[in-house]
Amino acid sequence: MVLMRKMKDISEALLYLKDGEILTGSGKERFILKQEKVYCYNDGTRFSLTEDEFLQLYQKSSFYLYEETAEIDETKDEAYYRYYRK
Repeated sequence: MVLMRKMKDISEALLYLKDGEILTGSGKERFILKQEKVYCYNDGTRFSLTEDEFLQLYQKSSFYLYEETAEIDETKDEAYYRYYRK
C-alpha cells in the first residue's frame, strides 16, 4: 500500500471520490463512491453514507489517494526457484 497525494480538504476528497478514486485516512480504511453513496471499508466492516453525511462527519479528517502496489520479495522468489530448479 502506498499513500499518495494528501487532499487539502473534504471538498477535494469528495471530488476525487466522484472521479472514481479510492481514498484513505489512516491507510487501513478505504473510501469509495458508488451509486451516490460513500462506502467505507475497514477491517471487515462496511457502512455507507450520503454525500452530505460524509461531508459533515469527516470535514476535519485528512484524506490521501490510496494506491495498492504488489510488493515482490525477490529473496523469496530466489529461494523458491533455487529449490525447484530441475
